[in-house]
Amino acid sequence: MSVPPPQIIWGDSSQWVGCGVAFALAFPMLLLALRSFRRRAALRAMPTTPIAGVFVGEVELKGRAKTPNPLKARLSGASVVLYNWTAEEHWTRTRVESYTDGKGRTKTRTVTYSGTETVAQGGESSLLLLDDATGIVQILPEGAKLEPTRVFCKTVGRGDRIYYEHGPQRAVSGSDGLRTFTEYAIKVDAQLFVVGYAREREDIAEIEIASGGRKGTATADARPRMFLISTRDEEAVTFRFGIVAWMWLVVAALAPIGLLLVDINRYQEERLAPWTAALVAGALALVWAVSWSIWTHNDLVDLRNRVLRGRSNIDVQLRRRHDLIEQFMGAVRGLRDYEASLQRVITEIRSQGELMDMASANARAVPVGPQLRFLAEALPNLKSSDSFLALQRSLSDCERRIALARDEFNGTTAGFNTRITTVPTSFIASLFGMRPGDFFSAEQFERSAPVVSSPAHSR
Repeated sequence: MSVPPPQIIWGDSSQWVGCGVAFALAFPMLLLALRSFRRRAALRAMPTTPIAGVFVGEVELKGRAKTPNPLKARLSGASVVLYNWTAEEHWTRTRVESYTDGKGRTKTRTVTYSGTETVAQGGESSLLLLDDATGIVQILPEGAKLEPTRVFCKTVGRGDRIYYEHGPQRAVSGSDGLRTFTEYAIKVDAQLFVVGYAREREDIAEIEIASGGRKGTATADARPRMFLISTRDEEAVTFRFGIVAWMWLVVAALAPIGLLLVDINRYQEERLAPWTAALVAGALALVWAVSWSIWTHNDLVDLRNRVLRGRSNIDVQLRRRHDLIEQFMGAVRGLRDYEASLQRVITEIRSQGELMDMASANARAVPVGPQLRFLAEALPNLKSSDSFLALQRSLSDCERRIALARDEFNGTTAGFNTRITTVPTSFIASLFGMRPGDFFSAEQFERSAPVVSSPAHSR
């Protein structure tokens, strides 16, 4: 007589409950991993912009922390822009617990446990400025994720001066007589890495970095993908995002793995079908694929818009250059002579004034600073003309801004091109018809502004 094969049960309700619990546990961790991967990719694709070349929109900056009113940190005494400190008191306490032993009898026991409690804290901040080789910009840290440096950490007993000087006179219950004082700060001249939103200031026509656009303006709803002020460099920040992403991904994978182990055990004992772990893993993979596709598409669209914005910034500076050259020509006409060499230089400068956008300037734009200096030497009277000197300075600044805008545009374009040609992002880019962008190739523009001779020096 043959023995029938074991019957496999597919509809056990506990299996569905297990699937739901495992998915509910893994889903938020999966989203956290995706968010960290997305932030790392965004930082890698975003170029670092010199302060003098900052335009309205999301930016990434590096420089030194400055302030017109340095503060003295309370614990370390260091000269800082901002700081915060805490005092934590160590304690040990006991309590009586009731429990049931193996024979069902109720008993009591004394449990000792320990911990710390914050007994004092404080902080102060001053105006935060970021300074690099090209300029200074104001930063409003409200809403930013601050990553200051730990400048003081010390555990002391009651005999130490700072125990009562920076902490309360009264001890907490069960105090061990020990307090740990910790202080974090951004020191003056500390190297900072900043990611935020550049917007125009209300008081003057300058840029400031904040958490988003200003209320009442067209960019009021604009927000950066992150607002970060860190004393760590970009490489350390992106590395941390990668570590955090993989950590959440591994934790998310533990749910289906644990469910698989349960399935194997229950399959052997109760003949239940071992499909729940595969179902949860498949659902998580689907969520990952859909979420990654949506976020990748949105990031690529944002990068493409940054490329368009960078192109527009160059066009704005080229048009400003065109207007300044026209003004310059008006100033020169009243002071020039008619030597053939001067006519040739003036003709070259006038031809540069016709280049008002990237399409016309991409291969033909050259700096006019050297020609201006030649005219200033050939026409000494120009050196004493305030209008000429003002226009010369404006043109020098404008061409420096063109160089900075070119670097930002080419850096953003390079980041965009890299992302849309790298697997697996290239599949999303191809699906939506995204193509690599062209670079701005007017390479003769330099970051350093041409030297402008002052009237006093010319004498």
